[in-house]
Amino acid sequence: MNTRKNTEEQDRGPERQQKRRFRLSGLIYHNSFVLACSFIAALVGWFITAAGSSDLNRTVYDVPIEFTLSPEAQADGLRVWGSSYQTVDIEVSGSNMITSKLSAEDFEVTAALNPTSTKLTGNTTQKASAQVRVAKKSTYSDYEVVSMSPEEITLEYDRYKEVALNVEPQISFTVGTGFYPGTPVLSEEKVTISGPESSVNKISRAAVVYNIDSPLRENEELTCPVRLYDQDGLEVKDTAGMYLTMDVDTVQVTVPVYPKKTVPVVVTLAHRPAQFSDSRITVEPESIDLAGSAEALGSVSEIRMDNVMDFAELDLSHGTVTRSFEIPIPQNTRDITNTGTNTISQVTVTINLNGYRQQTVTVPEDNIQVINGPTGELAALPIAKTLDVAVAGPEAHVNKLTGDSVMVQVDMSNVTASSGSVDVPVTVSIPGSAGEACWVIGSYTMAVTIGSAQEAIAQNEPAPKNFSGGLAATPPSD
Repeated sequence: MNTRKNTEEQDRGPERQQKRRFRLSGLIYHNSFVLACSFIAALVGWFITAAGSSDLNRTVYDVPIEFTLSPEAQADGLRVWGSSYQTVDIEVSGSNMITSKLSAEDFEVTAALNPTSTKLTGNTTQKASAQVRVAKKSTYSDYEVVSMSPEEITLEYDRYKEVALNVEPQISFTVGTGFYPGTPVLSEEKVTISGPESSVNKISRAAVVYNIDSPLRENEELTCPVRLYDQDGLEVKDTAGMYLTMDVDTVQVTVPVYPKKTVPVVVTLAHRPAQFSDSRITVEPESIDLAGSAEALGSVSEIRMDNVMDFAELDLSHGTVTRSFEIPIPQNTRDITNTGTNTISQVTVTINLNGYRQQTVTVPEDNIQVINGPTGELAALPIAKTLDVAVAGPEAHVNKLTGDSVMVQVDMSNVTASSGSVDVPVTVSIPGSAGEACWVIGSYTMAVTIGSAQEAIAQNEPAPKNFSGGLAATPPSD
């Protein structure tokens, strides 16, 4: 039975395959099918053509507005600072093939303002309404502008002004022990603020502000924004809302920190007798504080005055002598010694001369000696036989001094004259124990004759007792 069924199916197979081939291959030649395809293609083409050629409205968004002022307003320094709108939306109508290609760059939108400066007070900006106008500026012109939103805007105007202010450093910091705080150094010391006159007038000062909590032991580098303050000292934070701009927004701040050192002040005293007590000499200040680099301070052990306090120039008539000298500050260091709010720049030396007096004594001829005189046939001889000299010291010692207590040396080593008379500086001293308590006041010269021995003796008769080899006089022997 199965064999019969299989035989029947084999007999029907070629018939079924022939019918399927007929249906698939003959479909494209079927009139109904071709008609349906043609209708669909025509319908699609019509839609495409209709869509490309129809007039449709389209909106171009966010077209920027250009603000303009009349020539008179520009000459008066007026500017537009703000607007209620910065852009407009433009609705256009036309062929979709054209309008679909439009963008903000294809339009020129302007708002013209002709304000008057008489309304400006310098305290606030003024506002005025302006009509917005649009113009085509592209090669596509076969379309219409239907509407624009907004059509009217409000403009804010004022005169332009700029001002330059010093940038004040308001850096709060401390330093560690043994260090000195320097003055902060700014990379920019001024800032120029520009904008509406009414806004600029509200700015009183500019500053950089920073607070450092930990004590510093070395230089600190900071980056600080520039802050603006009004006349009441309040910070102006909404600079953008006031249309203000600054040419410097941030400033680099260097906070210097220096090592410091205390060194003594030393005054050079000339012709001071050995027994003059230190307690009678006061130096104020006795020391000063210096700040500088470690290298610079390392080479400084004392501050020695350039000036000399000379006992030979003291005036004993007032009992106390006071002199002030500028303190020489070593290179690459800074004097940071303060008294209150002032930096000490001078040292004051006071010498107590109470109980001291001066008197004049006459030095005799025997105590006047010429040294380093001419050689050979020439000789040198003081014209005067005596010399009046002022001496000073404790009253009890001075009362005992006489001319015999004083020695005078006429040093000819720097004299170039070969003949005639010449004034020669002399050295006056008080030898022995008297010179440890007393000193000579003033400086002295003596007129000396230079010539042959016979000429010198003739001009200075009576001749000195011991004249030989250029010595006009010799000191008495002990």
